[in-house]
Amino acid sequence: MKIYVGIALFALLSCVATVSANDLAFYSGPTNPGWISDGAVAENVKAISNDPGVKALFNSIENFGDGDEEGDNSPLAQWCVDHTGNGQQDVIILACGTSPSALYPFPNKKPDGSNVENFIEEGNVVINVADWIFYMSYEGGVRSPDNGAAGAANVFDIPGLSFGDRGANFEATALGKKVIPSFKPYKSTRPWHLEQFDGSDWDVVVFAEADKNTADPAVAVSKTPGGDGTGMIAAMWQKNAPIWADKPDIRGVGVAEFINNWLAVEGSFDVEAKNKAATTWGAIKQGR
Repeated sequence: MKIYVGIALFALLSCVATVSANDLAFYSGPTNPGWISDGAVAENVKAISNDPGVKALFNSIENFGDGDEEGDNSPLAQWCVDHTGNGQQDVIILACGTSPSALYPFPNKKPDGSNVENFIEEGNVVINVADWIFYMSYEGGVRSPDNGAAGAANVFDIPGLSFGDRGANFEATALGKKVIPSFKPYKSTRPWHLEQFDGSDWDVVVFAEADKNTADPAVAVSKTPGGDGTGMIAAMWQKNAPIWADKPDIRGVGVAEFINNWLAVEGSFDVEAKNKAATTWGAIKQGR
């Protein structure tokens, strides 16, 4: 029996070596309260973390909040650095819409080579909701000096990039209806300006639009893959809404649908192999 268990265990370990060991981290605040409330963030983090599909995709899910995000020695910074260049595609969700100094030191102190830029360029994924992506931090409960529009422009490497309000209403695209079935029309106040991505290193996949140049939610996919996979930046429901009018809050359920229905397919994930490994290990233990 021991010989057979040893052979089976070797086979399992060989299988596990091919399994994508993706990890997920949330940054959950503090928030810019005019854009999303602390309570909404907590509920959205819970909704995403407890979603069965999301749980199946990631080996670990961690939540970093106030006190975890200040500077390069913080727990969030260490997670970001440890998950950069590790050979697996990992995900950070900025559930509160703000970008702390652990990821991008304000005000624009590291316009090139910040922790979050390195993370993305190596082939990982950042998902942002609510406030203008990479605009500012509220760490410690106090508003930081703003990165302003330059924060996103520097991380995307697109000079002059803007997510300014265009006063438009947004309807789901055909793809958006499939990927995010819970989507309802709304007015984004910080949409993507798609014309600014022409000639850039990014392809933008649109899930809702007001016109051919104005989108939200959407995800930018790098044309230059890194060692961990293909870098992606999603900005979703960037709107000043401390409490979302409709229930459930789309900034939770919609992000989960995006992960399950789009990222799980287009990203470097292998749920089937992961589940097969777990089943094999269960069979081994029963045979002991």
